[in-house]
Amino acid sequence: MKQLGRSLLLTLLAPMLLAQESDPNHFRVLEVRGHSGTHLYTGEALKEVLQNGYGAAQVRYGWQSSDAGGWQSSYQYPIYGLGWYAAFIGDPEVLGTPGAFFGFVSFPLYQYRRHRMFLEPSLGLSYDFEPYNPETNVHNDAIGSRFNVYFALNLGAAYRLNREMDLVYGLDLTHFSNGRTFRPNKGLNLAGLNLGFRYHFNKQQNLVDNRLHPETILPVRPNPQVFLKAEPLHVAEFLVYGAGGVVQNDEDKGTDKQYVTFSSFVEYRYHFNSKSAVVVGLDGFYDNSLRASYPNKPHHFYGTHLGYDYSFWLLSFRMQAGTYLHSRGHDYKGAYFFRPALQLRPGKSWFVQVGLKTQAGFKADWVEYGLGLRLPR
Repeated sequence: MKQLGRSLLLTLLAPMLLAQESDPNHFRVLEVRGHSGTHLYTGEALKEVLQNGYGAAQVRYGWQSSDAGGWQSSYQYPIYGLGWYAAFIGDPEVLGTPGAFFGFVSFPLYQYRRHRMFLEPSLGLSYDFEPYNPETNVHNDAIGSRFNVYFALNLGAAYRLNREMDLVYGLDLTHFSNGRTFRPNKGLNLAGLNLGFRYHFNKQQNLVDNRLHPETILPVRPNPQVFLKAEPLHVAEFLVYGAGGVVQNDEDKGTDKQYVTFSSFVEYRYHFNSKSAVVVGLDGFYDNSLRASYPNKPHHFYGTHLGYDYSFWLLSFRMQAGTYLHSRGHDYKGAYFFRPALQLRPGKSWFVQVGLKTQAGFKADWVEYGLGLRLPR
């Protein structure tokens, strides 16, 4: 879990790095939301524990982008920031009282009069779960570790009430899991509604001397006039990537026994513009946990994948689908796999990537923590 924490730290720091870019008006938002909904649980052991749904609250602090000459203008001036989440998801003796720290980006989708719709992905690290224990918490078949990945996707809207305040509401999906780092790892999936308030303010207002300028009130919202289109690129590049991880088998749940995994790929990426790119690649995998089930067979296997990248600033959201190139991979992991991932490019020739490799569809196989090179075009 230390590996997981270090990797997700990059995601949590990304909004702070974004905020270091020039923003002459210093627009900020402070937001409070409440959540309520139901569990999308398919198991049996926790049905009674989860039958009453969940409740949660979160607080967010964000930077409202306004740089007309920067990348933000082609994304309708998103808000990005940090947040804290706290939830009551069932019996605390079974599941604990989880909270989470996360980074988020709010992408505007559509605006009509006082309403503004947005799509908000969030990613972070959750804590304070009560994990499975073979003696004291045997019914928890969803969570095997105290720390887990927090991922949320919110389709929401803001209704402007006055100069500073918005009423925010939406439909959200929330996921907690550890990517098979510890067993059990069915994970928790929450679906519900949220409602809250967003307060807009200008940080520079504190610098105004009210004794000399009593009538000077700075705007608290940007008034964008420039909306640039995505920059056409039509360029290609090759990526080389290597990643490690650790996993646990079902028979080892409740212990500290783990196995090493390794992923690698060589990838061709073609950029249509500054936002969108498609990829095709070859994969190499190694899973030491297969020794328990296949002691007399090789534990490396190969695959190929196709994917799409959506990029902004130095980040890319990646979604890839792949299959295996020989029967051994199909026997080990099923017919196909997916790889959702987040890539950060702090340098021109290298990148950091955290992703989840799945097996047999959408079942978690392992979390990939890796570094890669962007070869000369």
